[in-house]
Amino acid sequence: MEDTNKYSNMEEFAEGSKINASKNQQDDGKMFIGGLSWDKSKKDLTEYLSQFGEAVDYRIKIDPVTGRSRGFGFVVFKDAASVGKVLELKEHKLDGKLIDPKRAKALKWKAPPKKVFVGGLNPDTSEEQIKEYFVAFGEIENIELPMDIKTNKRRGFCFITYTDEEPVKKLLESR
Repeated sequence: MEDTNKYSNMEEFAEGSKINASKNQQDDGKMFIGGLSWDKSKKDLTEYLSQFGEAVDYRIKIDPVTGRSRGFGFVVFKDAASVGKVLELKEHKLDGKLIDPKRAKALKWKAPPKKVFVGGLNPDTSEEQIKEYFVAFGEIENIELPMDIKTNKRRGFCFITYTDEEPVKKLLESR
């Protein structure tokens, strides 16, 4: 008999992969958990949430600069009914601190993207050369050429903002 549960083989996936994969789509088993202490670990969170059902993936968002928790995270439950169980309880405390679990919502673009990242550029490529190539896809509003603050030299990437979203679609199709 084939197992149709999309989370049945958890060990095949890297931690956080289901959370990232469902970022732009609705997942009824996914929750946002706010109000976490900076010193809370994934273990603390999963131990607390295990009373509501089996969590198959979790991620506490970490500040890349400080390495500390940003105070929120995400959990994916194996069974979407577990989310309902969490939401039935009006108040949640983890080590005496009030936390704020909510049903996660898929990210929706408020406006279609008009900006693209271009990586792998030779830092010596001129803005004119970049413009010459990318104007073929549409009218360019702006080109950002980031500089390395330590060496004061151009970095190997840029951002191009178009006047509308059509060139972005064309670029993505041509990849």
